[in-house]
Amino acid sequence: MSGQRAIFLLVVTIVFGSVLVYPPLRFWSLMLPEQPAPFAVAGALFITPFIVRFIHERSSNAFTRALSATVLTWIGISFLGLSILMPLELILLFDLVPPPSVGSAALVLLSIVSIYSLYNAHPLHVQPLVVANGRGVAGTRIAQISDLHLGSRQPGLLRRAVAKTQSLQPDYVVLTGDIVDMRGITEDDLLPLASLEMPVFFCIGNHERYVDLEDICTRLRDCGVQVLRNQAVESGNLQFIGIDDAEAKSQVATEISKLQPAAEKYRILLYHRPDGGEDAAAWGVDLMLTGHTHRGQLVPFNFLVKKVFPRLYRDYQIDDMTLYVSPGTGTWGPVMRLGSKCEIALIELM
Repeated sequence: MSGQRAIFLLVVTIVFGSVLVYPPLRFWSLMLPEQPAPFAVAGALFITPFIVRFIHERSSNAFTRALSATVLTWIGISFLGLSILMPLELILLFDLVPPPSVGSAALVLLSIVSIYSLYNAHPLHVQPLVVANGRGVAGTRIAQISDLHLGSRQPGLLRRAVAKTQSLQPDYVVLTGDIVDMRGITEDDLLPLASLEMPVFFCIGNHERYVDLEDICTRLRDCGVQVLRNQAVESGNLQFIGIDDAEAKSQVATEISKLQPAAEKYRILLYHRPDGGEDAAAWGVDLMLTGHTHRGQLVPFNFLVKKVFPRLYRDYQIDDMTLYVSPGTGTWGPVMRLGSKCEIALIELM
């Protein structure tokens, strides 16, 4: 094993150990200081997510999806437990409050926050956004669905998102990546998209790249979705551009330079992550729609995500272009949200 790989595995072990093992053991030591720590249980908590992930990736069905969601939700609760316990360690350090009292208060707080986070991951909120300078397309309305993560989430989420979107009666619907994040999502699971009565455009996200990308694109096309992979199409007075997701910060600049801006058209770029905004604006994009960040999904994880993606959420003005970063319509990992919400954006051009 190379030194670099060994360091990576060590870091992963420390991070997962901190999230999965430390909170339950610490709660145990605070609440039951006289009882020996259940290290066997802690070991099982550490290894179970890896086993369930292995099973789910090789046999994706309703049962393994539910099992995976349960385990991932436990990870989310443990993360919140870690976030609550860390500042309380200062109180324990100075022996200001008896440890059992600290443990009880922390457990009550964790229960309240976890229940709210679990509930908050399910309602679908409509976020209106008015974008000025529509240049001949005033009144056009575009609904954005992003980061559904079907696989991590049950296909029923897509049915609810489609029903909500259809009720808004937009002129167009755009899917800005990570619609699917697991194998086993069938065309039947995606079929609600075929019921949408307006044009639907899709650009791939990183999770489609991680699984059966070509098959996903084929299934979406069979459901009437126009898959845009480093290409542009015109519809009325609009030009839709879709660029494939990539880790490279230069991806937008590289791929959009190969395309031609349509004269006298309002240009809308679909790209999964909020990178390359300046390059898109320089090319002539009027509106750039992205997702990927989930707005951090769970406080305080949002502070770390913001370090990687400073444009974490909402609309930003870059020269004459508007960039919108969606917090996502679904969730990844834990079916939980704290400090963010599941959103369908409704953009009106003025």
